[in-house]
Amino acid sequence: MTLRQHVLHALSWSFVSRAGSQLFQLGFSIALARLLSPSEFGLIGMLLAFTGFAQALADGGLCSALIYHRDISEVHKSTAFWIQAAAGASLSILFFLSAPLIAVFYGAPPLYALSRFLACTFIIQAAGLVHNAILMREFRFKAIAGVTISATLLSGCVAIVLAIRGFGVWALAWQVLVSTAATTVLLWLQSGWRPHFLFDREVAHDLGRYGIYLLGYSSVNYWMRNGANLLIGKAVGAHALGIFARAYTFMLLPLNNIGAVFSQVMFPALARVQDDIPRFRMHYLTATRLIALVAFPLMVGVAALSEPLILFLLGRKWQEVIPILQILSFVGMFQSIIFPVGMVFMALGKTRDQFFLTVTLLVLFVISMAVGIRFGLLGVTYGYAIWTLISGWLNLSLIGRYIRLTPATVLTSVAQIALIAGAMGAMVMFVDIRLAHGLPYITRLGIGFLAGFICYLGLCVVTRNNTFEEMTRLVSERFQLRLPLYRMK
Repeated sequence: MTLRQHVLHALSWSFVSRAGSQLFQLGFSIALARLLSPSEFGLIGMLLAFTGFAQALADGGLCSALIYHRDISEVHKSTAFWIQAAAGASLSILFFLSAPLIAVFYGAPPLYALSRFLACTFIIQAAGLVHNAILMREFRFKAIAGVTISATLLSGCVAIVLAIRGFGVWALAWQVLVSTAATTVLLWLQSGWRPHFLFDREVAHDLGRYGIYLLGYSSVNYWMRNGANLLIGKAVGAHALGIFARAYTFMLLPLNNIGAVFSQVMFPALARVQDDIPRFRMHYLTATRLIALVAFPLMVGVAALSEPLILFLLGRKWQEVIPILQILSFVGMFQSIIFPVGMVFMALGKTRDQFFLTVTLLVLFVISMAVGIRFGLLGVTYGYAIWTLISGWLNLSLIGRYIRLTPATVLTSVAQIALIAGAMGAMVMFVDIRLAHGLPYITRLGIGFLAGFICYLGLCVVTRNNTFEEMTRLVSERFQLRLPLYRMK
């Protein structure tokens, strides 16, 4: 297949993976939210702020280095595997020993046992990272989809059973452990690759030169994305953190399903054309517009229908989530078009510049959060929103130097889509307030979704939006490819 055909095939399966896993995860989250309290979600949220960071450290940027380099050998893969295994084992030991400090930091004694219980997840996750990179490098996203969805289903079912049996926050802890273990086992089965007892210092140095700055970026960026959780949990409490975490999860649902899908596929694709800047720029802009075409209406729709959405899915005890979700939905709308920026840095090998930019953004993040926390949960949310706008503009400015593209050009390319999504949002709010208010929540959601879908689709057709027509051609081409692909098997 050509690169275009590889990308189309990979995009379809990457979307299935994200959409399927997120859909199941949403269902499990709703069920668990009705079985557990905001405080129990807040407790696991406090802990996940640390575990997620440790998991990012276990990668060390080596998996991205394996994808970035055009030619890799068995020595490259085995060397990366043993480095990551050592890092994962070290983090597991460190996290186990740090359990008392985590519990004291939050003033939450239950975190002591929870921290030690989840310490083993780091070595388990590290054992499957190279296998995942191999599958991505070979565009085997169908296999990744199977792994992701299976692990989500298994871990969710375990959590539901335990929650029903009264295990409380431990149901969420087991969900994390089972998901990590199932993912690693399935990646080994799908990739077929097994590590050899090979290690080369020069290869390690070569991979490290690329990965070290990516590791630094990932570490700093992680705390910027999760720092709000840390601050809320420390300064405001577990209940407020549970509210913010639920809103953030709902915001990330469409963002992960769309932006991350394109980023996951476009990174290995762009790495193959890293020396052809005009072609690279064209692919980047295309990906950004396609992400906006799908993400913008989803984000606006979530904001417009946040009240019936939260009250129907989670119940009135979670109604504090509504204003937070409305703000974060518009934050996610902007973040969706910033998502592809990361793949530009990685595909061009500019991880050093990415790291130093992130250090600058960290300073701005600390300032915005320090000011926002004075005004409680809403203050943190607004501070996060303002910081996101500044961060996005600076990221677009930096990558623009590499591919000769201004931030204004990127924003202009999605301006019409934003206007169409805004008009759709106004229509949905009008219908919900004037026509559907007072009806059952599920009915309001159905009417709002139908009104939004018809309005958005109609406006795209009437305005003859170029990105919409491009998406239509891509979908049509993917269906035309389906029959030949099956015949190849």
